[in-house]
Amino acid sequence: MPAEELANWVGDVEAFTSEYWHRKPGVFHPGQTPASPLSLADVDTVVAGGLLRTPHLEMTRASKVIPDEAYTTSRLIGAEAKGFADPVRVIEQLKDGATLLLRNTEQWHRPSAELARRLADEFGRWVDAYYFITPPGAQGLPLHRDDADVLLFQVEGSKAWTVKGGPDTANWRQGRVSGDPGPDLLETTLHPGDVLYIPRGHAHMAVGNEGLSMHLSLTIREVGAQELVRAAPRLLLGGLKLATRPLDDESLLASAAHVLDLMRARRSEVGPQELLDHARLAQRRFPLDEHDSGGILEYAASLLEERGAAAA
Repeated sequence: MPAEELANWVGDVEAFTSEYWHRKPGVFHPGQTPASPLSLADVDTVVAGGLLRTPHLEMTRASKVIPDEAYTTSRLIGAEAKGFADPVRVIEQLKDGATLLLRNTEQWHRPSAELARRLADEFGRWVDAYYFITPPGAQGLPLHRDDADVLLFQVEGSKAWTVKGGPDTANWRQGRVSGDPGPDLLETTLHPGDVLYIPRGHAHMAVGNEGLSMHLSLTIREVGAQELVRAAPRLLLGGLKLATRPLDDESLLASAAHVLDLMRARRSEVGPQELLDHARLAQRRFPLDEHDSGGILEYAASLLEERGAAAA
């Protein structure tokens, strides 16, 4: 499959996949700089608009937990509703060294969804989008591991990054890293237009450098053992139709036999790669895709067309 979007991020896709993908971190300066779906001005508008709520909005610091009440407000919508972004408090937290995190923008911002979808089609995996806005000298998250490969694009300002090695066991956990994660594999400072790739599970952290740093983090998710276990019966038993509530033991045993017979028959037809592909496809979800079949404006136009046809 052509990797046109990925080429905008890493330049030579073949070199990226053979030298870096799942292997080591790297910094890229693509000839055609990718455009960020969101700018600082866009974020200002979204936050000031008053409709952004937690958990899509979060303020975070590596050194302590910031309660929602410190940067949100409540509104009366029939009854009291909490968790709405408070623009004044958000700015206060930024000035105090907190990082503003916009979660899963592909769920509520169409340009972000379109970018994530293009990369998801090329990678064959679920991709979601996060924005981090960090003051100079501040660290939003502690040293941690992500359960995803990450492509980072520096939008504004600059940020200093440290990337260490990956886990040494298949039973590793994402999140804060405790103990010694080993030596640094990469130390770099990203400036606007720079792209950083961090392989899945590699420990990393970042500190704001010059100006108000804003970067886009695209996480390319991979399935794990649980997703494979859930995908297997869906793949082997897809399309199976049984009576909902068999009336006696004989009917129940017949249904059980039918289930096992179908699984045995399909097992010989299904290979490991097909199961993996099915699990990857099942985890991909883009809520804004629901609008691809037509939105409110399209529906309104269709009503006008029907009215005109009826009057003709």
